[in-house]
Amino acid sequence: MKTELEGFRVKSDKHAEAQEWLKFLADNRQAFLTTLPAEKMLVESVFSTMIGNDLYLCWYSIQGDNPRPVEDSESELDKRHVAYWEDCIDESVPSLKFDHVVNYVPDELTQKMSRLYEN
Repeated sequence: MKTELEGFRVKSDKHAEAQEWLKFLADNRQAFLTTLPAEKMLVESVFSTMIGNDLYLCWYSIQGDNPRPVEDSESELDKRHVAYWEDCIDESVPSLKFDHVVNYVPDELTQKMSRLYEN
């Protein structure tokens, strides 16, 4: 099991597109939930924040072992999600990486969720 929190800077001229992306994610929440099992994604949350004039999008996730990368998905939703990423995220700027210290998710809940995505 892997827990991550990482933030990525949005290109300065792509703030409007990033807001459109976040709306797309929120508007398609139920459909995206169906894509999570293949990624072994138990929990995924998206946050945004401004640091100075820079917009950052941050992902928090708890993911099981041996996931399929989202880039390998045949889902049209995932393909659009990856296209937004490639358009909006400034990969020339190092991401904000946070060291995981501790989870406060009951073991029985994590185990139950993991069983949902076995195989």
